[in-house]
Amino acid sequence: MADLAALTDDVLAEILLRLPSPRDVARASASCASFRRVVSTRSFLRRFRRLHAPPPPLGVFCCYPAGSGGGVTAAGSQFHASVPPHPSAPLARAVARSADFSFAFLPPPAADWLVRDCRDGRFLLDRAREDGSTAFTEIAICDPVFRRYRLLPTIPHDLAASVENPYVQRGGGDGDLQSRSSEIFLASRSSDDDDSVSEEEVPAFTVIWMACCRGKLVAFFYSSESQQWRVLSPPEYYALSTRRVMGVRLGQRNHAHGCFYWIVALTHRWLVLDTRKMEFSIVDISPVLSGRAMMFSNQITTLESSDGMTTVVVSDVFRPDKRVIHVFQRLVAASEQSHLA
Repeated sequence: MADLAALTDDVLAEILLRLPSPRDVARASASCASFRRVVSTRSFLRRFRRLHAPPPPLGVFCCYPAGSGGGVTAAGSQFHASVPPHPSAPLARAVARSADFSFAFLPPPAADWLVRDCRDGRFLLDRAREDGSTAFTEIAICDPVFRRYRLLPTIPHDLAASVENPYVQRGGGDGDLQSRSSEIFLASRSSDDDDSVSEEEVPAFTVIWMACCRGKLVAFFYSSESQQWRVLSPPEYYALSTRRVMGVRLGQRNHAHGCFYWIVALTHRWLVLDTRKMEFSIVDISPVLSGRAMMFSNQITTLESSDGMTTVVVSDVFRPDKRVIHVFQRLVAASEQSHLA
């Protein structure tokens, strides 16, 4: 034990980083208090995740319309845990038992809350306000494992005044509790590669709020660091058509390496939001589409790789064999917003 005591935490970390799997790290931490102190630090966990393959998923979280039955919770969501022989099955069962994916810990009634997004263990929910607005809703950030939540402040009136007659993005018309005229989603403001985050600091997050109005896109963002809503300006030359068929809905949202992507309907352009810079830009994806006349949002998706690149995946629904998926080996550097590689 005297020899072990002579090892500094930095040396112990270098040794433990070379263990082949998270299971081995857990066994080592259970055998020695010094090991446990080292492996529980945020810096060690960040480095271990960078060096080793990500752990297998615990399950799949799905959102359904409220009241759709089949064991779905009042909030219209359900966690499908991994089952044997999947290696994550025991831990997945434990998570399913301990977490509250019905979000009953939110202010009642629970059925009013709608799951809008989830990222980094956080869930973003909202519900209609008493004034019946489908654009400006009550927003909550939740942790279903520890059953904690935070209600976000309302968007200030001076910012909200710029939103005029937003188009419905999901659900039905006025009076539908699940109808929404805005899109809200989560963005991480720090990553496992960010060594500036201290051991005690909770990783920051950002909530993005977007609405399509007549001839313009309006966007705000809320930062957990500033605890304020701020304007997020889209590109000056980006404008939505006044006709519904031409893309007044944002459509499918894709994400890779801190950037969100939307296809501008019936065009060869992407609207890109880089959440690290909090900037919008437009990307011409004509080289990827290889002469196709038009594309819809559900035909394009993105995949991110560990080398910081983004793969564009296109499904050609106009082919006779609609099951054929074309994976274009054109990669977009995550830091580049103006062109495709």
